[in-house]
Amino acid sequence: ANDSAGGSLITVGQDYRITRAGHILRGLKLDELPQLWNVFLGDMSLVGPRPEVPRYVERAREEFAEILTVRPGITDLASLKYIDEAAILAASANPEDAYQNTVLPEKLRLAKLYVRHMSLRLDFAIILQTVLRIAKLPFVVLTLPELRAAVDLSVDSPWAGLSSFITRWRRPIIVVVDVGLIVLANYLAFFLRYDGNIPQGERYVFEQTALGLVAVRGVAFALYGLNEGLWRYTSLWDLQNILKGVLVSTVAFIGWVYWVMGIDSYPRSIFVIDAILVVGFLAGVRLSSRVLRDKVVFQKRRRVLVIGVGDSGERVVREMKTRSVFNCQPIGLVDENSLLLNQRIHGVRVLGGMQDIPKLMEALKPEVVVVAVPNPTPEFLRDLVIKLEPYDVSIKTLPGKEELLTDQSAVSQIRNVSIPDLLSRAPVNLDNRATRQLVRDKTVMITGAGGSIGSELARQIASFEPKVLLLYERHEN
Repeated sequence: ANDSAGGSLITVGQDYRITRAGHILRGLKLDELPQLWNVFLGDMSLVGPRPEVPRYVERAREEFAEILTVRPGITDLASLKYIDEAAILAASANPEDAYQNTVLPEKLRLAKLYVRHMSLRLDFAIILQTVLRIAKLPFVVLTLPELRAAVDLSVDSPWAGLSSFITRWRRPIIVVVDVGLIVLANYLAFFLRYDGNIPQGERYVFEQTALGLVAVRGVAFALYGLNEGLWRYTSLWDLQNILKGVLVSTVAFIGWVYWVMGIDSYPRSIFVIDAILVVGFLAGVRLSSRVLRDKVVFQKRRRVLVIGVGDSGERVVREMKTRSVFNCQPIGLVDENSLLLNQRIHGVRVLGGMQDIPKLMEALKPEVVVVAVPNPTPEFLRDLVIKLEPYDVSIKTLPGKEELLTDQSAVSQIRNVSIPDLLSRAPVNLDNRATRQLVRDKTVMITGAGGSIGSELARQIASFEPKVLLLYERHEN
Protein backbone atom coordinates (compact mmCIF):
# COMPACT_ATOMS: atom_id res chain seq x y z
CA ALA A 1 0.00 0.00 0.00
CA ASN A 2 2.82 2.37 0.88
CA ASP A 3 4.58 1.53 -2.37
CA SER A 4 1.63 2.46 -4.50
CA ALA A 5 0.92 5.52 -2.48
CA GLY A 6 4.46 6.77 -2.79
CA GLY A 7 5.12 6.35 0.92
CA SER A 8 8.41 5.40 2.53
CA LEU A 9 9.64 1.88 1.87
CA ILE A 10 12.02 2.04 4.83
CA THR A 11 10.96 0.95 8.31
CA VAL A 12 13.18 2.23 11.11
CA GLY A 13 12.92 3.03 14.79
CA GLN A 14 9.36 3.18 16.11
CA ASP A 15 7.67 3.01 12.70
CA TYR A 16 3.93 2.53 13.29
CA ARG A 17 3.88 -0.31 10.74
CA ILE A 18 6.11 -2.47 12.95
CA THR A 19 4.10 -4.40 15.53
CA ARG A 20 5.31 -5.24 19.02
CA ALA A 21 6.04 -8.79 17.89
CA GLY A 22 7.84 -7.38 14.88
CA HIS A 23 10.16 -5.35 17.10
CA ILE A 24 11.01 -8.50 19.07
CA LEU A 25 11.67 -10.53 15.91
CA ARG A 26 13.82 -7.76 14.45
CA GLY A 27 15.81 -7.42 17.65
CA LEU A 28 16.55 -11.16 17.65
CA LYS A 29 17.26 -11.14 13.88
CA LEU A 30 14.49 -13.72 13.38
CA ASP A 31 12.40 -11.77 10.88
CA GLU A 32 14.18 -13.40 7.93
CA LEU A 33 13.56 -17.01 9.03
CA PRO A 34 10.35 -17.46 6.96
CA GLN A 35 12.53 -17.11 3.88
CA LEU A 36 13.96 -20.56 4.66
CA TRP A 37 10.78 -21.88 3.05
CA ASN A 38 11.78 -20.08 -0.16
CA VAL A 39 15.19 -21.73 0.10
CA PHE A 40 13.48 -25.12 0.48
CA LEU A 41 11.40 -24.43 -2.65
CA GLY A 42 14.52 -23.42 -4.59
CA ASP A 43 13.46 -19.81 -5.10
CA MET A 44 16.28 -18.49 -2.88
CA SER A 45 19.70 -19.52 -1.61
CA LEU A 46 21.12 -19.29 1.87
CA VAL A 47 23.75 -16.91 0.47
CA GLY A 48 23.12 -14.44 -2.32
CA PRO A 49 22.24 -10.79 -2.97
CA ARG A 50 19.34 -9.75 -0.77
CA PRO A 51 16.02 -9.17 -2.59
CA GLU A 52 15.27 -5.48 -3.11
CA VAL A 53 12.01 -3.54 -3.30
CA PRO A 54 10.69 -3.55 -6.92
CA ARG A 55 10.51 0.26 -7.03
CA TYR A 56 14.27 0.55 -6.40
CA VAL A 57 15.04 -2.16 -8.94
CA GLU A 58 13.00 -0.42 -11.66
CA ARG A 59 14.74 2.89 -11.00
CA ALA A 60 18.20 1.36 -11.55
CA ARG A 61 17.56 -1.64 -13.78
CA GLU A 62 21.03 -1.49 -15.36
CA GLU A 63 22.73 -1.47 -11.96
CA PHE A 64 20.75 -4.53 -10.89
CA ALA A 65 21.25 -6.45 -14.17
CA GLU A 66 24.38 -8.31 -13.06
CA ILE A 67 22.95 -9.05 -9.61
CA LEU A 68 19.72 -10.49 -10.99
CA THR A 69 21.66 -13.21 -12.83
CA VAL A 70 21.94 -15.20 -9.57
CA ARG A 71 19.36 -16.35 -7.06
CA PRO A 72 18.72 -14.01 -4.13
CA GLY A 73 19.76 -15.12 -0.67
CA ILE A 74 18.98 -14.71 3.01
CA THR A 75 22.40 -13.25 3.83
CA ASP A 76 25.24 -11.69 1.86
CA LEU A 77 28.14 -9.27 2.22
CA ALA A 78 25.80 -6.30 2.50
CA SER A 79 23.84 -8.03 5.28
CA LEU A 80 27.06 -8.31 7.26
CA LYS A 81 28.12 -4.70 6.73
CA TYR A 82 24.63 -3.34 7.44
CA ILE A 83 23.56 -5.77 10.14
CA ASP A 84 22.47 -2.68 12.14
CA GLU A 85 20.90 -0.98 9.13
CA ALA A 86 17.80 0.15 11.04
CA ALA A 87 19.91 1.95 13.64
CA ILE A 88 22.06 3.56 10.93
CA LEU A 89 19.04 4.89 9.05
CA ALA A 90 17.24 5.95 12.22
CA ALA A 91 20.11 8.35 12.93
CA SER A 92 19.47 10.11 9.61
CA ALA A 93 17.10 13.06 9.25
CA ASN A 94 15.65 11.47 6.13
CA PRO A 95 16.03 7.66 6.24
CA GLU A 96 14.58 7.21 2.74
CA ASP A 97 17.16 9.54 1.15
CA ALA A 98 19.96 8.07 3.24
CA TYR A 99 19.06 4.58 2.06
CA GLN A 100 18.80 5.48 -1.62
CA ASN A 101 21.88 7.72 -1.78
CA THR A 102 24.27 5.99 0.63
CA VAL A 103 23.23 2.50 1.70
CA LEU A 104 21.74 1.15 -1.52
CA PRO A 105 24.75 2.04 -3.76
CA GLU A 106 27.05 0.30 -1.28
CA LYS A 107 24.75 -2.73 -1.16
CA LEU A 108 24.85 -2.90 -4.96
CA ARG A 109 28.64 -2.71 -4.96
CA LEU A 110 28.95 -5.51 -2.39
CA ALA A 111 26.39 -7.62 -4.25
CA LYS A 112 28.41 -7.29 -7.46
CA LEU A 113 31.56 -8.17 -5.54
CA TYR A 114 29.87 -11.37 -4.35
CA VAL A 115 28.61 -12.28 -7.84
CA ARG A 116 32.11 -11.90 -9.31
CA HIS A 117 33.82 -13.96 -6.59
CA MET A 118 31.13 -16.39 -5.47
CA SER A 119 32.29 -19.85 -4.46
CA LEU A 120 31.38 -22.54 -1.97
CA ARG A 121 34.16 -21.34 0.32
CA LEU A 122 32.91 -17.75 0.25
CA ASP A 123 29.33 -18.90 0.89
CA PHE A 124 30.43 -20.92 3.90
CA ALA A 125 32.42 -17.95 5.25
CA ILE A 126 29.43 -15.61 4.87
CA ILE A 127 27.09 -18.04 6.68
CA LEU A 128 29.54 -18.58 9.53
CA GLN A 129 30.29 -14.86 9.87
CA THR A 130 26.56 -14.08 9.90
CA VAL A 131 26.00 -16.48 12.80
CA LEU A 132 28.94 -14.96 14.69
CA ARG A 133 27.72 -11.40 14.10
CA ILE A 134 24.19 -12.22 15.27
CA ALA A 135 25.59 -13.89 18.39
CA LYS A 136 27.94 -10.89 18.87
CA LEU A 137 30.90 -13.26 19.12
CA PRO A 138 34.25 -11.51 18.61
CA PHE A 139 35.58 -13.79 15.88
CA VAL A 140 36.30 -13.02 12.24
CA VAL A 141 36.30 -15.73 9.57
CA LEU A 142 35.67 -13.43 6.60
CA THR A 143 38.03 -10.52 5.99
CA LEU A 144 37.47 -8.14 3.10
CA PRO A 145 38.68 -4.52 3.01
CA GLU A 146 35.27 -3.60 1.58
CA LEU A 147 33.43 -5.28 4.42
CA ARG A 148 35.08 -4.40 7.73
CA ALA A 149 33.55 -7.55 9.22
CA ALA A 150 35.33 -7.38 12.57
CA VAL A 151 33.12 -7.28 15.64
CA ASP A 152 33.61 -4.27 17.86
CA LEU A 153 33.77 -5.09 21.55
CA SER A 154 32.06 -2.24 23.33
CA VAL A 155 32.20 -1.78 27.07
CA ASP A 156 28.59 -2.90 27.26
CA SER A 157 29.27 -6.22 25.54
CA PRO A 158 29.50 -9.31 27.77
CA TRP A 159 32.38 -10.46 25.57
CA ALA A 160 34.32 -7.32 26.49
CA GLY A 161 34.05 -8.26 30.17
CA LEU A 162 35.10 -11.84 29.46
CA SER A 163 38.04 -10.67 27.37
CA SER A 164 39.13 -8.29 30.13
CA PHE A 165 38.84 -11.05 32.74
CA ILE A 166 40.93 -13.49 30.69
CA THR A 167 43.59 -10.85 30.05
CA ARG A 168 43.80 -9.90 33.72
CA TRP A 169 43.94 -13.47 35.05
CA ARG A 170 45.80 -15.01 32.13
CA ARG A 171 48.57 -16.74 34.10
CA PRO A 172 46.33 -18.36 36.74
CA ILE A 173 44.01 -19.52 33.96
CA ILE A 174 46.96 -21.06 32.08
CA VAL A 175 48.06 -22.86 35.26
CA VAL A 176 44.55 -24.24 35.84
CA VAL A 177 44.30 -25.41 32.22
CA ASP A 178 47.73 -27.05 32.38
CA VAL A 179 46.87 -28.83 35.64
CA GLY A 180 43.66 -30.15 34.12
CA LEU A 181 45.53 -31.40 31.05
CA ILE A 182 48.21 -33.07 33.21
CA VAL A 183 45.60 -35.02 35.18
CA LEU A 184 43.59 -35.85 32.04
CA ALA A 185 46.68 -37.12 30.19
CA ASN A 186 47.68 -39.33 33.13
CA TYR A 187 44.19 -40.79 33.48
CA LEU A 188 43.98 -41.48 29.74
CA ALA A 189 47.39 -43.18 29.92
CA PHE A 190 45.96 -45.65 32.48
CA PHE A 191 42.77 -45.93 30.42
CA LEU A 192 44.66 -46.81 27.24
CA ARG A 193 47.13 -49.10 29.01
CA TYR A 194 44.29 -51.23 30.37
CA ASP A 195 42.03 -51.03 27.28
CA GLY A 196 39.42 -48.90 28.97
CA ASN A 197 39.02 -51.13 32.06
CA ILE A 198 41.33 -49.84 34.79
CA PRO A 199 41.69 -52.39 37.65
CA GLN A 200 40.85 -51.15 41.12
CA GLY A 201 44.46 -51.43 42.28
CA GLU A 202 45.81 -49.34 39.40
CA ARG A 203 43.01 -46.83 39.87
CA TYR A 204 44.21 -46.40 43.46
CA VAL A 205 47.80 -45.94 42.18
CA PHE A 206 46.58 -43.21 39.83
CA GLU A 207 44.78 -41.39 42.65
CA GLN A 208 47.78 -41.81 44.94
CA THR A 209 50.32 -40.35 42.50
CA ALA A 210 48.27 -37.73 40.63
CA LEU A 211 48.98 -34.92 43.09
CA GLY A 212 52.72 -35.60 42.99
CA LEU A 213 52.66 -35.65 39.18
CA VAL A 214 50.95 -32.26 39.11
CA ALA A 215 53.52 -30.83 41.54
CA VAL A 216 56.52 -32.19 39.62
CA ARG A 217 55.25 -31.08 36.23
CA GLY A 218 54.15 -27.71 37.64
CA VAL A 219 57.67 -26.96 38.90
CA ALA A 220 59.24 -28.03 35.59
CA PHE A 221 56.76 -26.00 33.55
CA ALA A 222 57.44 -22.93 35.69
CA LEU A 223 61.20 -23.37 35.20
CA TYR A 224 60.75 -23.46 31.43
CA GLY A 225 58.32 -20.54 31.37
CA LEU A 226 55.33 -22.41 29.96
CA ASN A 227 52.91 -20.15 31.83
CA GLU A 228 54.49 -16.95 30.49
CA GLY A 229 54.07 -17.19 26.71
CA LEU A 230 51.15 -15.67 24.83
CA TRP A 231 49.30 -18.57 23.23
CA ARG A 232 48.31 -16.60 20.13
CA TYR A 233 52.04 -16.20 19.37
CA THR A 234 52.99 -19.83 20.00
CA SER A 235 56.22 -20.65 18.17
CA LEU A 236 58.96 -23.26 17.97
CA TRP A 237 60.38 -21.83 21.21
CA ASP A 238 57.22 -22.78 23.08
CA LEU A 239 57.16 -26.29 21.60
CA GLN A 240 60.80 -26.86 22.51
CA ASN A 241 60.15 -25.77 26.08
CA ILE A 242 57.10 -28.05 26.29
CA LEU A 243 59.27 -31.00 25.27
CA LYS A 244 61.99 -30.03 27.75
CA GLY A 245 59.50 -29.49 30.58
CA VAL A 246 57.73 -32.81 29.97
CA LEU A 247 61.02 -34.73 29.64
CA VAL A 248 62.52 -33.31 32.82
CA SER A 249 59.31 -33.72 34.83
CA THR A 250 58.83 -37.30 33.58
CA VAL A 251 62.32 -38.28 34.71
CA ALA A 252 61.72 -36.60 38.09
CA PHE A 253 58.31 -38.30 38.42
CA ILE A 254 59.82 -41.74 37.71
CA GLY A 255 62.33 -41.21 40.51
CA TRP A 256 59.64 -39.93 42.85
CA VAL A 257 57.33 -42.94 42.19
CA TYR A 258 59.95 -45.68 42.49
CA TRP A 259 62.36 -44.32 45.07
CA VAL A 260 60.33 -41.92 47.22
CA MET A 261 56.91 -43.57 47.24
CA GLY A 262 58.24 -47.07 46.62
CA ILE A 263 55.46 -48.06 44.19
CA ASP A 264 57.24 -50.82 42.26
CA SER A 265 54.02 -51.89 40.52
CA TYR A 266 53.64 -48.61 38.61
CA PRO A 267 53.52 -49.64 34.91
CA ARG A 268 56.52 -48.30 32.97
CA SER A 269 54.43 -47.91 29.81
CA ILE A 270 52.29 -45.34 31.63
CA PHE A 271 55.25 -42.95 31.77
CA VAL A 272 55.69 -43.08 27.99
CA ILE A 273 51.98 -42.84 27.12
CA ASP A 274 51.46 -40.05 29.64
CA ALA A 275 54.41 -38.02 28.29
CA ILE A 276 53.18 -38.33 24.70
CA LEU A 277 49.64 -37.32 25.64
CA VAL A 278 50.62 -34.34 27.76
CA VAL A 279 52.93 -33.01 25.02
CA GLY A 280 50.08 -33.32 22.54
CA PHE A 281 47.58 -31.63 24.86
CA LEU A 282 49.85 -28.73 25.83
CA ALA A 283 50.97 -28.09 22.26
CA GLY A 284 47.44 -28.55 20.94
CA VAL A 285 45.73 -25.95 23.12
CA ARG A 286 48.47 -23.42 22.43
CA LEU A 287 48.56 -23.96 18.69
CA SER A 288 44.76 -23.99 18.46
CA SER A 289 44.70 -20.52 20.00
CA ARG A 290 47.07 -19.28 17.32
CA VAL A 291 45.19 -21.05 14.52
CA LEU A 292 41.81 -19.69 15.65
CA ARG A 293 43.28 -16.20 15.87
CA ASP A 294 44.91 -16.22 12.43
CA LYS A 295 42.55 -18.48 10.50
CA VAL A 296 39.94 -16.98 8.26
CA VAL A 297 37.69 -19.01 6.05
CA PHE A 298 37.77 -16.45 3.24
CA GLN A 299 40.13 -13.56 2.70
CA LYS A 300 40.51 -11.47 -0.41
CA ARG A 301 44.20 -11.74 -1.29
CA ARG A 302 46.35 -10.37 -4.07
CA ARG A 303 47.47 -13.03 -6.53
CA VAL A 304 51.27 -13.00 -6.66
CA LEU A 305 53.64 -14.55 -9.21
CA VAL A 306 57.12 -14.97 -7.71
CA ILE A 307 60.20 -14.93 -9.94
CA GLY A 308 63.16 -16.78 -8.45
CA VAL A 309 63.42 -20.08 -6.59
CA GLY A 310 66.40 -19.33 -4.37
CA ASP A 311 66.50 -18.63 -0.65
CA SER A 312 64.78 -15.28 -1.16
CA GLY A 313 61.99 -16.84 -3.21
CA GLU A 314 61.44 -19.56 -0.61
CA ARG A 315 61.32 -16.97 2.15
CA VAL A 316 58.79 -14.81 0.28
CA VAL A 317 56.51 -17.77 -0.48
CA ARG A 318 56.70 -19.09 3.08
CA GLU A 319 55.80 -15.73 4.62
CA MET A 320 52.94 -15.14 2.20
CA LYS A 321 51.53 -18.60 2.93
CA THR A 322 51.82 -18.40 6.71
CA ARG A 323 51.14 -14.73 7.48
CA SER A 324 47.65 -13.67 6.44
CA VAL A 325 48.41 -10.07 7.43
CA PHE A 326 50.15 -9.55 4.06
CA ASN A 327 46.97 -10.47 2.11
CA CYS A 328 49.06 -12.17 -0.57
CA GLN A 329 48.50 -15.53 -2.25
CA PRO A 330 51.49 -16.94 -4.19
CA ILE A 331 50.04 -18.67 -7.25
CA GLY A 332 53.21 -19.79 -9.00
CA LEU A 333 56.99 -19.60 -9.30
CA VAL A 334 59.18 -18.79 -12.29
CA ASP A 335 62.82 -19.86 -12.59
CA GLU A 336 65.29 -20.35 -15.42
CA ASN A 337 66.49 -23.70 -14.05
CA SER A 338 64.54 -26.24 -16.14
CA LEU A 339 65.33 -28.99 -13.62
CA LEU A 340 63.00 -27.27 -11.14
CA LEU A 341 59.98 -27.32 -13.48
CA ASN A 342 56.84 -28.68 -11.75
CA GLN A 343 58.65 -28.90 -8.40
CA ARG A 344 56.91 -27.30 -5.41
CA ILE A 345 58.04 -24.95 -2.66
CA HIS A 346 55.59 -24.80 0.26
CA GLY A 347 52.95 -26.17 -2.09
CA VAL A 348 53.54 -23.55 -4.82
CA ARG A 349 54.56 -25.02 -8.19
CA VAL A 350 57.44 -23.89 -10.42
CA LEU A 351 55.54 -23.20 -13.65
CA GLY A 352 58.27 -22.29 -16.13
CA GLY A 353 61.02 -19.88 -17.09
CA MET A 354 61.17 -16.27 -18.20
CA GLN A 355 60.06 -17.19 -21.73
CA ASP A 356 56.80 -18.54 -20.27
CA ILE A 357 55.81 -15.30 -18.52
CA PRO A 358 53.36 -14.03 -21.20
CA LYS A 359 51.59 -17.41 -21.21
CA LEU A 360 51.46 -17.49 -17.40
CA MET A 361 50.13 -13.94 -17.24
CA GLU A 362 47.25 -14.86 -19.55
CA ALA A 363 46.43 -18.07 -17.66
CA LEU A 364 46.91 -16.99 -14.03
CA LYS A 365 46.15 -13.25 -14.20
CA PRO A 366 48.34 -12.27 -11.21
CA GLU A 367 47.94 -8.83 -9.69
CA VAL A 368 51.55 -8.56 -8.48
CA VAL A 369 54.86 -9.90 -9.82
CA VAL A 370 57.62 -10.12 -7.19
CA VAL A 371 61.24 -10.44 -8.33
CA ALA A 372 62.92 -12.58 -5.66
CA VAL A 373 66.18 -12.91 -7.60
CA PRO A 374 69.14 -11.71 -5.51
CA ASN A 375 70.66 -8.56 -7.04
CA PRO A 376 68.93 -8.76 -10.45
CA THR A 377 70.78 -7.01 -13.27
CA PRO A 378 69.24 -3.96 -14.97
CA GLU A 379 69.08 -5.98 -18.22
CA PHE A 380 67.05 -8.68 -16.46
CA LEU A 381 64.62 -6.15 -15.01
CA ARG A 382 64.26 -4.25 -18.30
CA ASP A 383 63.47 -7.50 -20.11
CA LEU A 384 60.88 -8.35 -17.45
CA VAL A 385 59.28 -4.89 -17.66
CA ILE A 386 58.98 -5.24 -21.44
CA LYS A 387 57.34 -8.66 -21.08
CA LEU A 388 54.85 -7.33 -18.51
CA GLU A 389 54.08 -4.04 -20.27
CA PRO A 390 50.83 -5.31 -21.88
CA TYR A 391 49.41 -6.38 -18.52
CA ASP A 392 47.89 -4.43 -15.66
CA VAL A 393 50.26 -5.73 -13.01
CA SER A 394 52.41 -4.26 -10.25
CA ILE A 395 56.13 -5.17 -10.45
CA LYS A 396 57.99 -5.35 -7.16
CA THR A 397 61.42 -6.48 -6.05
CA LEU A 398 63.44 -7.20 -2.93
CA PRO A 399 66.43 -5.18 -1.75
CA GLY A 400 69.86 -6.50 -2.67
CA LYS A 401 71.08 -9.50 -0.72
CA GLU A 402 73.44 -7.34 1.33
CA GLU A 403 70.58 -4.92 2.12
CA LEU A 404 67.94 -7.54 2.95
CA LEU A 405 67.40 -7.49 6.71
CA THR A 406 67.37 -11.06 7.99
CA ASP A 407 65.66 -10.09 11.24
CA GLN A 408 62.66 -8.61 9.43
CA SER A 409 60.00 -10.09 7.22
CA ALA A 410 61.11 -10.36 3.60
CA VAL A 411 57.61 -9.51 2.36
CA SER A 412 57.58 -6.30 4.40
CA GLN A 413 60.76 -5.18 2.57
CA ILE A 414 59.32 -5.66 -0.92
CA ARG A 415 59.31 -2.38 -2.89
CA ASN A 416 58.33 -1.17 -6.34
CA VAL A 417 60.86 -1.47 -9.15
CA SER A 418 62.40 2.00 -9.53
CA ILE A 419 64.12 3.75 -12.43
CA PRO A 420 67.63 3.28 -10.92
CA ASP A 421 66.95 -0.48 -10.90
CA LEU A 422 66.64 -0.33 -14.71
CA LEU A 423 69.79 1.73 -15.33
CA SER A 424 72.98 -0.02 -16.40
CA ARG A 425 75.03 2.45 -14.39
CA ALA A 426 74.58 3.85 -10.92
CA PRO A 427 72.61 7.13 -10.78
CA VAL A 428 74.59 10.31 -10.07
CA ASN A 429 73.42 12.31 -7.08
CA LEU A 430 73.76 15.99 -7.96
CA ASP A 431 75.33 18.40 -5.48
CA ASN A 432 72.75 21.19 -5.76
CA ARG A 433 74.78 23.75 -3.79
CA ALA A 434 77.90 23.40 -5.96
CA THR A 435 75.84 23.37 -9.15
CA ARG A 436 74.01 26.55 -8.14
CA GLN A 437 77.34 28.32 -7.50
CA LEU A 438 78.56 27.18 -10.91
CA VAL A 439 75.48 28.39 -12.83
CA ARG A 440 74.06 31.35 -10.94
CA ASP A 441 74.37 34.71 -12.75
CA LYS A 442 76.21 33.00 -15.64
CA THR A 443 75.28 32.71 -19.30
CA VAL A 444 74.52 29.06 -20.02
CA MET A 445 73.98 27.52 -23.44
CA ILE A 446 72.30 24.14 -23.95
CA THR A 447 72.61 22.40 -27.32
CA GLY A 448 69.98 19.89 -28.32
CA ALA A 449 67.59 21.67 -25.99
CA GLY A 450 64.50 20.46 -27.86
CA GLY A 451 64.98 16.78 -26.99
CA SER A 452 63.84 15.01 -23.85
CA ILE A 453 67.26 15.20 -22.18
CA GLY A 454 67.95 18.77 -23.28
CA SER A 455 64.57 20.03 -22.14
CA GLU A 456 65.03 18.40 -18.73
CA LEU A 457 68.49 20.00 -18.43
CA ALA A 458 66.96 23.37 -19.30
CA ARG A 459 64.27 22.95 -16.67
CA GLN A 460 66.73 22.04 -13.93
CA ILE A 461 69.37 24.65 -14.83
CA ALA A 462 66.70 27.37 -14.94
CA SER A 463 65.96 26.65 -11.28
CA PHE A 464 69.59 27.58 -10.44
CA GLU A 465 69.02 31.20 -11.59
CA PRO A 466 71.43 31.65 -14.54
CA LYS A 467 71.83 35.19 -15.95
CA VAL A 468 70.97 34.04 -19.48
CA LEU A 469 69.84 30.61 -20.66
CA LEU A 470 70.44 30.02 -24.39
CA LEU A 471 68.61 27.05 -25.94
CA TYR A 472 69.90 25.70 -29.26
CA GLU A 473 68.26 22.98 -31.37
CA ARG A 474 68.80 21.97 -35.00
CA HIS A 475 66.18 19.29 -35.59
CA GLU A 476 63.35 18.61 -33.17
CA ASN A 477 62.02 22.08 -32.38
